[in-house]
Order: sequence, then structure tokens, then C-alpha cells
Amino acid sequence: VETAARVLGAFREAAYDEKDLVKLGERLERSVARELEDEKFVTAVLAEIGDDHRVVLLNYGHPAPLLVHGDGTADFPEPPAYALPLGLAAHGGPGPEPFPVPFLPGDQLLLYTDGVTEARDERGGFYPLAERVHLLKDPDAHRALDALREDLVRHAAGPHHDDAAMLLLRYQGGADGAPV
Repeated sequence: VETAARVLGAFREAAYDEKDLVKLGERLERSVARELEDEKFVTAVLAEIGDDHRVVLLNYGHPAPLLVHGDGTADFPEPPAYALPLGLAAHGGPGPEPFPVPFLPGDQLLLYTDGVTEARDERGGFYPLAERVHLLKDPDAHRALDALREDLVRHAAGPHHDDAAMLLLRYQGGADGAPV
């Protein structure tokens, strides 16, 4: 929790005046490397949603978000190349490359922590997020996320011990075509 709080604080500070997604990520990397102890790191996905029917993702070693298309099909947009988590840039390797993903009216983007997909049932099976896309059909985003959370708890046969945070973004479309 302390690590997450520090990263969120660094994000809020950097995002206030840094409009470029890559530069924002670089500032986060420096902050995390400076603030966290050795051997600590954080995976993250930064997302920039514009008015051009796409979301630009910058992935720092995090599970790919779930993109649910308006027709109900879904996929996990993977980055073009693997990048190290925040806090590990000193170990070498390239930084993440921004990659655009179509984000159209009717689409949904589910960002989540690895605690969601790593939740195990009594037989040791991981939570099958892709198979649970139908739970996100409720027109009310809060109810849709509640349904997904309740299903996750049932799958894990009780409260999960790892963090399991989720954020659902819906592109409802507006009169001018911009996301709402």
C-alpha cells in the first residue's frame, strides 16, 4: 500500500504539468527509482485517451488491459516490446514504446492489477478474465464492476489476499465524436 501511495503521488505531481506520455513515464521512472528502496519496483500501464478514436498505452511490465469491443469480442492489447517495470531502468533494457489501440464508441477498457488474473480457485486455476467479458454488459459501469468483483471472489472461494483493483473505462461517444 505504501508503494502504491508513493507511485500515485509521483503520478499526480508529474501529470499536472507533463503532457507528453513518454516524458510522464520517464518522470515516474525517476521518481520511483529515487523514492523506493533497492529491489522494489512497480508495474504500470499509462493510458492516454484522445479524441481520435484511440487510446495510447505505455506498458511498464504490467498485464495488458482487457479491451472489450462494442460487438462483445475482446482482446488484450500487448505492447510491441517488453519493458521493465518502473524502478528497474538502471538494470538496462529499453523503456516502453507507446502504442496506439483503436478505442471506438461502445468499447470498454478494463485496467486491472495482477491480483485479478492471478486469483486462484480451489484447484489452483487462475481467474479466467477473458471468459468473464459478459459480466461487463450491464449499462451501469458500477454494477458491471461489482458483478466482475463478486465473480472473482466466488472464483477464489473468498476474499483474495493480493490486491485486486479494477478500473473500467467506457467510450460512450458524444455528439462531436469525443469520448464521454
